[in-house]
Amino acid sequence: MMTVTQVSKPAIYRVLVVDDDLTARILASHSLEHEGFEVLLAENGIAALQIFQEAQPDIVLMDVEMPGLNGFEVCRQLRNMPCGKLVPILMATGQDDIDSVREAYAAGATDFVSKPFNWKILGHRLSYMIRASNTTEQLRQLQKSETRLGNAQRIARLGNWEWHLESGEVYWSDQFFQLLGGRRGVTDTGIRSFLRCVPANERPQMRHWLKQLLNCGYSGFMSGINHSISVPGQEIKNVQHQAEVFCNDQGKATIIAGTMLDVSELKRAQDQVLRLARFDSLTGLSNRSVFCDRVQLAIDQAERKGCLGAVLFLDLDNFKRINDTFGHGIGDLLLKEVAQRLTESVRLTDRHADHSATAGLNDHFTNTDEDLLPPLVARFGGDEFTVLLPEINQVMDAENVARRVLDSIGLSIDLAGHEVVITPSIGIAVFPHHGEDVDSLMKNVDAAMYYVKHAGKNGYELFVKSMNVVAKRRLELESHLRHAIAENELSLNYQPQIEMNSGKIVGVEALLRWNSKQLGFVSPVEFIPIAEETGLIAPIGEWVMREACRQTRQWQLEELPQIRVAVNLSVRQFAKQNLEKLVYQVLLDTGLPVHCLELEITENMLMDDVDGSVETLHRLKALGVQLAIDDFGTGYSSLSYLKRFPIDRLKVDRSFITHVTTDPGDASVTQAIIAVAHNLGLSVTAEGVEDESQLAFLQQHDCEEVQGYLFSRPLSADDLAGLLRASNGYMPLKKSEH
Repeated sequence: MMTVTQVSKPAIYRVLVVDDDLTARILASHSLEHEGFEVLLAENGIAALQIFQEAQPDIVLMDVEMPGLNGFEVCRQLRNMPCGKLVPILMATGQDDIDSVREAYAAGATDFVSKPFNWKILGHRLSYMIRASNTTEQLRQLQKSETRLGNAQRIARLGNWEWHLESGEVYWSDQFFQLLGGRRGVTDTGIRSFLRCVPANERPQMRHWLKQLLNCGYSGFMSGINHSISVPGQEIKNVQHQAEVFCNDQGKATIIAGTMLDVSELKRAQDQVLRLARFDSLTGLSNRSVFCDRVQLAIDQAERKGCLGAVLFLDLDNFKRINDTFGHGIGDLLLKEVAQRLTESVRLTDRHADHSATAGLNDHFTNTDEDLLPPLVARFGGDEFTVLLPEINQVMDAENVARRVLDSIGLSIDLAGHEVVITPSIGIAVFPHHGEDVDSLMKNVDAAMYYVKHAGKNGYELFVKSMNVVAKRRLELESHLRHAIAENELSLNYQPQIEMNSGKIVGVEALLRWNSKQLGFVSPVEFIPIAEETGLIAPIGEWVMREACRQTRQWQLEELPQIRVAVNLSVRQFAKQNLEKLVYQVLLDTGLPVHCLELEITENMLMDDVDGSVETLHRLKALGVQLAIDDFGTGYSSLSYLKRFPIDRLKVDRSFITHVTTDPGDASVTQAIIAVAHNLGLSVTAEGVEDESQLAFLQQHDCEEVQGYLFSRPLSADDLAGLLRASNGYMPLKKSEH
C-alpha cells in the first residue's frame, strides 16, 4: 500500500518509509513533510519493493522487524535491482542491538539509526546522507572518467601538460612522463627537462615555437610542431605536439596547455607506404615511377650541361620457362640474384675502379660535380630491369656497361639446389639523341631491347629508328593474336610422316597457321614467339590439341586409313601440373583413341627439370598416348637422362638432315642419333627430307620414318583427306605431286 502526502512547498527529495507500525508511518510522514520531503509509505516488504521500482526514491528509511519479508531481506533485494545499487538505505533497529547492526551492513544498508527516532534531526540526517551519496557517486564517476582518460591516453600514447607562467608551475600527465622516460616525483617537470629530451639539432626550432606561444598576444591561439624525443636506452620517438595559449585581459600569456602524441608507429607505417610506392618489395630496387622521375632529372641536367646520358633496358631471356618449370619461389630468388648482380655491375664504387671493360665509363666517373646524379638500377616490372647512366662521355661507355652486365648475369646461378643459367636482352638508348623526354626515350629503348630478342637474345643493341617499325609490328601482332581464336583465324596444316620400309603414311604432324583478317597470313616463326612471351600460347596450344584430335577422329569416321597425329607441346603446357588431365579430357571430348595421339616435347624443355619431366612423362604415358622428343640433337640432353624418359621416338632436327650428305659432321650426328635410339628401343623420324640423296642416307642407316617436302608439303585437312583416299594411305618413296 502506498500513501503520498503533498505539502505546499516543493519537495526537495523523495523518501520511502517502510514500517509495519501505523503510528511510526504517520509520525515519519508528518515530520519529513515538514522538512520538505516527498514521502512514500509502505507497510511491508512486498509493498516496499513495488513502490521502489515504480517511484525510485532518493533514500529509504526502513524498519528491520516486519512481517513477511524483514528489512534485511528487502535491503538485499533492493541492492540487486539496477536502480537500487546506489540509493542510501537507513535501517531502523532497536537500541544496543549490535547483531542487527552487523546484519544491516551485511545486507547492504548505508547506515543505521536506533528507535525511537529523534524526529527533529531525522530529516537533516536523511538530507545529509543523500548529499553525501551524490558526492560519493560524483567522485566515483570522476575517478572512472579519469581512469578512462588515462587508459585512452596510454593506448593512444598521448600525454598532456600545463605551464602556469605566473607561478612557473608545470604539470605533466603520467603518459607525458612515460613519453619522456621519466617518473613522477623523480623527474623534474620543468621546461628545461623537456628540452633536454629533444635532440640538440631540433632544440632551436622547439625554442622558436615556444616563443611564438608566449608572444601570441591573445587567448585561443593554437600551434603545432612535429619533432623527435631522444631518451637514453630507448628508441627515438616521433611526436606530434599541439598547444593552446590562455591570456589575461592585457593579452599576456598566463597558461599554455599542450598535448604530445607519439606518432612513431604512424611514421613507420608512412615510411613503409612511401617505400612501397618508390621501391620494389622483392628486390629492394627503385621502381618504375622513381626511375622515370630520375630519368627526367638526368635529361634536364644533360641539356644544361650539353652532355650525354644513357638508359639500358633489360629483359631476361626465357624467364617464363624457368618460372613455369621450377615455380614462382625459384623465380623470385632468380630475380633477386639478377638485381644484385646488376647493381654490382654499375655500383657507385666503380667510379674509381680500374676495369678495362668500363675504361671509358671510369673516365667519366671521376667527375666531382656536386650535382652529378648517381647511376640508378630499377626493376621496371616482372623480369624487366632498367639502368640509368646520367652522364657519359661517349656512346661506347654505355656499351661497355651493357657488356659487363651480360658477363655478370650470364654466369650460372645456384638457386635452392637448382643450377640455372639466365641471359638478358639489352636495349640501349642515348639521350638526347634517342629521346628528349621520358616517354620517347623509354619507347625507343624498349624497341631496341625487342630487336635483340628477335635477333637471337643474349646481347645488346643501340636504338636506331628502324627498330620502331619492328616494335610497332610486334604490338600489332600481339593485339590481333589475342582475338585469333574467337575470330576463327587459326587453322592447322598436316604434314605426312612416311614409314620407310612400306611407304605407308603412319602419321601427320599438326602445324599451326594464322591467317589474320587485318594482317593476312602471318608466319609461325613470327607469331609463336609472341604467343609464348605473352602467355597466349596456353589457350592456343589447347585449341591446337583439340582441333588436331577432332580432325583425326573425323578422318577415322570417314573410314580413311587410321593414322596418328603429332602435336607440339609448348613450355607452358608441359610445365602445367594438370597436363595429363587436359589431354585426357581432350581425348574424351573428341573420341580419338589414345594411341592415335603423339605429343612432341623438345629436349631442352625436358632438361630444365629432369625429375619433374620424368614424372610428367610417366603420367602422360599412363594414358596410352605416344611421346616423341622433337628437334633432337639441338639441345643438351645426355644418354643417361634419355634412358629415364618413357618415350617412343626421336625426331632428328631438319638442321642436320639439310647437310647430311654434304657435311660429315651432320652425317655423324644423324648416324649417332639413329644408333642411340635403336639401342634404347626407340624409333626415329627424320624431319626436313627434301631430296633423294638424303632419303638414301636415311635408308642406309635404318631410319624408320621420314617427313619433308620430298613427299609432301603441309596440307589442309581436306587436301590430306584427298591424299589418303587417292593413295590408300601409301606413298612412293619419291617426290610427291603434292
